[in-house]
Amino acid sequence: MSNPMNISGHNPEKEAQMHRPPVTELTAEQCWEHLYSARFGRIATMDGDEIEITPINLVADDEKIYFRTAQGTKLLHLILNEHVAVQVDHAQGGEAWSVIVRGTARLLTDPEETRRVDELPLRPWLETTKLEYVEVTPVKVTGRLFHLGH
Repeated sequence: MSNPMNISGHNPEKEAQMHRPPVTELTAEQCWEHLYSARFGRIATMDGDEIEITPINLVADDEKIYFRTAQGTKLLHLILNEHVAVQVDHAQGGEAWSVIVRGTARLLTDPEETRRVDELPLRPWLETTKLEYVEVTPVKVTGRLFHLGH
């Protein structure tokens, strides 16, 4: 059976897109789906009264975020103030999403913990030595889905 030709110009799919909200809040489950697939993000730390935002390679596992870093200002900021925010995002086609994790960071010093992180798919983009392991424990996770303009 063939479908009749639509000569009225009525396009239900386009109408549905026009009536959807431009921004949708993500559920916690959707946020974690995005976090589990992300390998790159940004971490916000405090340097006194200043906010510092730094790109990081990351991996999420068991509702925590892990990354490695070298000794330097980022690590110093984390030691002086454990409160951080991690942001990941992605845009493709007509949609984009962004997830923000607010939480606390701690330096992993137990060899068993660092061994476990080594088993995760955490790989740096640059061939640099990053011997320090950091775990971010979320306090609040939020996300949004954006339906981009036509």
